[in-house]
This record gives sequence, structure tokens and C-alpha cells, in this order.
Amino acid sequence: MTGTSSPALNSPAGSPEFEPVASVTDLSEGTIVQRVRPSGDAVCLVRYKGEISALSDICTHQHFSMSVGDLLEDGTLQCAWHGAQYDCRTGEVKQVPATAPLPVFQVRLDGDTILVGPRSERIGGKYEASTVRVP
Repeated sequence: MTGTSSPALNSPAGSPEFEPVASVTDLSEGTIVQRVRPSGDAVCLVRYKGEISALSDICTHQHFSMSVGDLLEDGTLQCAWHGAQYDCRTGEVKQVPATAPLPVFQVRLDGDTILVGPRSERIGGKYEASTVRVP
């Protein structure tokens, strides 16, 4: 599904900004995968403790793909290149060399389809977490 183009789906709230990127079955517990939204944004989908989150797939330290990194037991995303670490829900930096958080995208489910929407807001310098519980 990476790099494929498909029409944007309307979310339950009617917002055309949410785009289908994967199926829940593409993402098993404790894994991360990269998907490219039809709009062009590369996102890193994370399934941790029964919730799915979507963050930018580009490390803020030196622009390496986060989806080739690791998801640690505590929900930390670790970049494979220089070891920068981020919270998988909020994108907050947990370990240098990164100093800026990973952008977080809003996420929803439509049946088994994972929909990714616009970036979450930054409040007080932090991204608002956006996760969806897998039924």
C-alpha cells in the first residue's frame, strides 16, 4: 500500500482531510510501519498496547525514516540512525540527539481501515496525542 494513490474517504465527522493508509491487519501489536498518505506525507504508524498512533516518519534530528527504527517496550520510538528517541503517542523527545518533537497526526478507524488526518495541534510546545483503540 505504500506509495499508492486512492481517493480520500470522508471520516464519520464528514472531514475529507482523513485519508485511508492501511488496514488494522497490516499492523500487529508492538510494530511500526511506514505508509505514504495519498496527499504525500510519509507517516509512521505505531500499534502499542492496543492503540494505533500516527507520527511523521521523518526523524527531526537528521531526516531518517523512523519506521526502520525500533519500538521499545515502554512505547518509545528509537531512530535507527543516531538513536534519537520519541514518545510513540505524543512525539515528545525522550533522548537526544533530537531536540524537536515528531509531528503527530490525527488518526481514526473506519471499520478495519486506518485513516490519518491533519497534524495534531501543539499546545504549550507539545503535540496533542491522537490515538485510536483497536476493538
